[in-house]
Amino acid sequence: MKVLLLNYEFPPAGGGAGYATKNIARCLHGMGIAVEILTARIEGKNDVIDLDGVSVHRVISWRQGLHDCGLRGAYTYVMAAALKRRKLHAQNRYDLEHFFFSLPTGLLSLLPGPRRPVPSVVSIRGSDVPGYDPFNRKVEIIHSVTKPVTRQIWRRADKVVSLSEALANIARDTSPNIDYDIIPNGVDEVHFAPPKSREESPRLRLVTVARLLERKGIQVIIEAFAKPEKLPAELTIVGTGSFEETLREQVDAMGIHDRVHFSGYIANDKLPELYHKMDAFVLPSETESFGLVFTEAMSCELPILASNVGGIPETVRNGVDGLLCPAGRPDLLRANIEVMIENRDARVGMGKSGRRRVLNHYTWNKVAQRYLDTYMSVLNPDSSPGRISEKVERAR
Repeated sequence: MKVLLLNYEFPPAGGGAGYATKNIARCLHGMGIAVEILTARIEGKNDVIDLDGVSVHRVISWRQGLHDCGLRGAYTYVMAAALKRRKLHAQNRYDLEHFFFSLPTGLLSLLPGPRRPVPSVVSIRGSDVPGYDPFNRKVEIIHSVTKPVTRQIWRRADKVVSLSEALANIARDTSPNIDYDIIPNGVDEVHFAPPKSREESPRLRLVTVARLLERKGIQVIIEAFAKPEKLPAELTIVGTGSFEETLREQVDAMGIHDRVHFSGYIANDKLPELYHKMDAFVLPSETESFGLVFTEAMSCELPILASNVGGIPETVRNGVDGLLCPAGRPDLLRANIEVMIENRDARVGMGKSGRRRVLNHYTWNKVAQRYLDTYMSVLNPDSSPGRISEKVERAR
């Protein structure tokens, strides 16, 4: 079987979807599947690189920044990728295409491509789903114009895959008749392993990792830290984004410089080292389709403090792997932080429970196997589940 994965984001650019593309490709290759990737070129990167046996083809994309594609970056990627896609199909005759994001990547499925029909899978990620982020007026205005295109992309696909049931429910408002598969993000459980031991600290050490956008709710953490009085805790904020200056001003205004630290961007491969020095992970997002950072933190045995929105409760079990509360409620988040401060045994137990959950459900090998099963069901729609493994062996 030959598969072409397409995504306008790929490490180091973008967020979780890029890492998902990279790790799914790596695991599929390990299963004997021939995989190639078509993504955007980052300044200083070669047009074609070899990623442990997976060819990664990069085309021009004039992004606004490393973690901000912008409309210009999106349409330049689509234009360049459309030409490259046709050439790759002519050279390799792929059996299946897998598009990450409806827009902009999925738009390629509507453009002239391979000369013969090729089955396709579309993975919806969150921001590409109309209604996912009602707090972002600009994005919702764009979706109001592009919704018919999104609907057509999903209808043309042989299978649409959602990160969570919550995201699929939002997608059903746009296309209610589609049978959505649910496949979550994964985590590298070897790289994101717990430390042999954690040093004790007089203050609870919290970490959050996210693009610094308003909908991530980091301003809620800062308020929870300061009101009605300063918490005996420290917060490390990892990431960059358009909301960073506002967050810094908030920290200044509340006088908590000694407890809140901005670390900027930290590469994914460096995060475990940071997690080993922390006691809990916190991210009270206003909306979240899944959140790769949650499973990575859980894999390092960090208990989770988060909001009960979107796909988060499907991953983080309240009272088992962490503590959840409604979004936008600094008072309730503060109460959950205080539980973590006061009850070390409960905190440690939640961390260990989260690690077990990752090993049982969220390793990249398990996620890649589920995608492979989806590919096989598309290529062999009459196959029963019991015969899929036999078909996989033949495809290899």
